[in-house]
Formats: sequence, C-alpha cells, structure tokens
Amino acid sequence: MHVAILEKDKCHPKKCNHECRYYCPPVRSGIPTIEFPEENAQPVITESLCIGCGICVKRCPFNAIKIITLPDELNKEVFHQYGENSFRLYFYPTLSKGHVTSILGQNGTGKTTALNILSGLTIPNFGKYDGPGDKDLVL
Repeated sequence: MHVAILEKDKCHPKKCNHECRYYCPPVRSGIPTIEFPEENAQPVITESLCIGCGICVKRCPFNAIKIITLPDELNKEVFHQYGENSFRLYFYPTLSKGHVTSILGQNGTGKTTALNILSGLTIPNFGKYDGPGDKDLVL
C-alpha cells in the first residue's frame, strides 16, 4: 500500500511540464494514476493505483511529491497484539536444543516482545488485546 503526499505549497503546475504524470509507468500504460483535473491545477494521485516506483518523486522539478510505502498486513493469525491499531506479532522464534539462536532486526519488529513471551514474562493474547493473555490457551 502506498501513500502519496503532495506538498501543495511546493507544487507549481503552471511552471512545469507535468513530468510526474508523463513519466509515471502506470499512466504510460493507460492507468490514470496521476491526473490533472484542469491544465493548471495541481495533480491528483490515486494511491490505490500507485505502484510505488518513485519516478514521479524523482521527476518533479519542485520536489513536491513523496510516496511512502506501508507494509501490508500478513495473512497469518496474530500471536500477540498490544492494542487496536498497534504492534502485532505474527510468529516467534523457534529455539533448537544445543544451538545458539540470535535475533536480529530493526527497532520495533518484536524482538523484545518475542523474548518476553519465550521467557514467560508476557503471556501471548493471540490478538485478543482487550484483556490479559490466557495461560491455559498457551499450554
């Protein structure tokens, strides 16, 4: 999923050749991703049609466009969730007897939460964030 941000104070459609629309791959293949309602009006970017290539961002002479790619939700069952619209953990690391397991990753990816669950400090709630986790479901 992509979010298109148009900084209206930086966009000057009268002073450019609409490069954002001209170089957009979906537009070039007939998909109306970037449209100008009027010739001198600012563009409208349809986020659902955007492929997130970033060409419009690079081609805009005024640096008025930003495209942010958001992660799609996994089609797996939630293992632990802190609240509505918050962090979700979909799986936890599998430990092997006699082997060292390292957990690496960016901040906010659930490393500490996974370790807290494995050590018993946190009981997983299986996506039911309204109350505390149930030990009987885990065992």
